[in-house]
Amino acid sequence: MIRQTVRSLIHGLPAIGALTLANPVLAQSTASQLEEVTISARKIADLSGQIVAETVNKSRSSITQDFIATQATGQTVLQSLNLTPGLNFTNNDAYGSSGGNIRLRGFDGNRVSLTFDGIPLNDTGNYAVYTNQQLDPELIERANVNLGTTDVDSPTASATGGTINYLTRKPASEQGALLSLSGGTSQYQRGFALFYTGAFGPWGTTAFIAGSSQVYEKFKGPGFLSKHQANARIYQSLGDVGFVSLSAHYNANRNNNYRTMTLAEFIANGKSYDFESSCYLPSRLGVKGT
Repeated sequence: MIRQTVRSLIHGLPAIGALTLANPVLAQSTASQLEEVTISARKIADLSGQIVAETVNKSRSSITQDFIATQATGQTVLQSLNLTPGLNFTNNDAYGSSGGNIRLRGFDGNRVSLTFDGIPLNDTGNYAVYTNQQLDPELIERANVNLGTTDVDSPTASATGGTINYLTRKPASEQGALLSLSGGTSQYQRGFALFYTGAFGPWGTTAFIAGSSQVYEKFKGPGFLSKHQANARIYQSLGDVGFVSLSAHYNANRNNNYRTMTLAEFIANGKSYDFESSCYLPSRLGVKGT
């Protein structure tokens, strides 16, 4: 707590009014006033390492793995970025595998460049963003959002409204493993496993391999949603010169969709109105029927 008291004494300060040749006017103040001003401040919690202060000459927000790790497991990284000013992301369900919608300072997702280690992820035809097909959040080291601006080297033409870029974490120099299991409503089940090789070979090469599996029921209507992912990375530092890295990524989604309703359908049928059960195969993998 900082407490500072400022005292000021004002007295005998003449004030001269306007002077004219015809009618000169003089005014003088003899008032005295004693003022006491109290200023208070409180130190806030240190967010260092979770929300990063940016110094570039543009509106940019960043989050790191320290913050992402506090969010729900299996959720898309765009949900974690939802706290950044100017970005609004809405999920189609509680766990993220059915997709969602991005709005960045009024621009829709088709006008926002999404990149993964610099690789463009927007659809090459209509620039759509598939939010349910992103890298497992446990493997993301940092995510950046440029609000309403773009980087000069942005690799997509969809960067009119801004850019979102996230980076894969580097393999640890120590050997280790991570296992995460989670469950929830709608028969939600997810497993994630990560293995670090540690440094090996004459140059101290590092690597990791990871995999995840997620499956759950739709919150309305019949059917399931599932997501299976595998990732690997080999990393070689070159000292002050830089590094060399080779990564592999595999993602498979099998989703039964939610029915989009008009206002008339919502009023007539209620919020649970969805596709008929005859449109689906009775499969735990959620494979849509024909």
